[in-house]
Amino acid sequence: MVVCTDRIGALASADAGAALGRAFVAARPGTQVAVVPLASGGPDLAEALDALGHDAVVVRDPDADPGHHGHHDHTHGDEEPTGVDPVSTSLGVGRALAEALAGRPRRVVVDLTGLLTHDGGAGILHALGAAADVPLDAGAGGLTGITTVDLAPARALVGDTELVAVVDPAELQDMLLGLRGLTSRRGRAAGTDPALMLSTDAALGALAGALGVPDAPGLGAAGGAVLALAALGGWATSGPSLCAEVAQVERTASVADVLVTGADHVDFATRGGHVVPEVAALGERTMRPVVVVARKVDISGRELRTFGVEVAYAVGGGADLGSAELTRRATGVASSWTW
Repeated sequence: MVVCTDRIGALASADAGAALGRAFVAARPGTQVAVVPLASGGPDLAEALDALGHDAVVVRDPDADPGHHGHHDHTHGDEEPTGVDPVSTSLGVGRALAEALAGRPRRVVVDLTGLLTHDGGAGILHALGAAADVPLDAGAGGLTGITTVDLAPARALVGDTELVAVVDPAELQDMLLGLRGLTSRRGRAAGTDPALMLSTDAALGALAGALGVPDAPGLGAAGGAVLALAALGGWATSGPSLCAEVAQVERTASVADVLVTGADHVDFATRGGHVVPEVAALGERTMRPVVVVARKVDISGRELRTFGVEVAYAVGGGADLGSAELTRRATGVASSWTW
């Protein structure tokens, strides 16, 4: 079996996966278990990639919320829409990236989850040495009138390093401009003044034009910060997809009997976060059943099957659920599942 779980209780992906794996082995000795850590962003993503032996340097904005992995434009429940902030900037993550690039790594993973900006990545470009005929570090409001951007210093700093932007999976199809673009989505959700929306969209359009990057799905992710990385040859993906690609999990899953995933809480609105849907899609591609283990489950079996999950088990426990207790609680689940 393959175990690819999100954080459960106090356990990050690798530890939660190992605890679940021990439960299935205890219930059925001789079971072969492959634990593949997956994570959406924040410290959990860096930990998962490290556990996979990946040599990439992971950077993120030091001021980004470590526990918030997105949904700035795709709000759920009681989350407040982000709105249009013309002074927010991606300068912080740009400085972290510049520091990482000084070491000439093979790959830098730029974790944009939890980043609150609306500047199209102009702050990132400024931190990497790019220059323009308007300030690049003053947010989208400072981009009005931009016509040229000199990327030569930034490209020299990037060199042969591969840049990978990690964003919320829900934003991977988001456009930057127009009625389906970043400013329109955020502005309409928050009731922003239409005049501010129009001027901000125009400024981001001018930045994209100066960079020579046509609008495309994904460029509107993370406040448009993907635009800057795309101009420097980077590409965007989600945290779970990147971990799965590094681990070559599809090849492993294709020879497994069952895929086990997990999350702290599974309900219909969130579907357990970002890892559970990633594993469900993996199960569909490899034609393997997917089982979910979570502390709390508030979703029916019929609803689970709409996104490719066979069954979900609630093991209970508190938010501080540890490894030994998770194994103990999950052993009963493992005993009841036949594959």
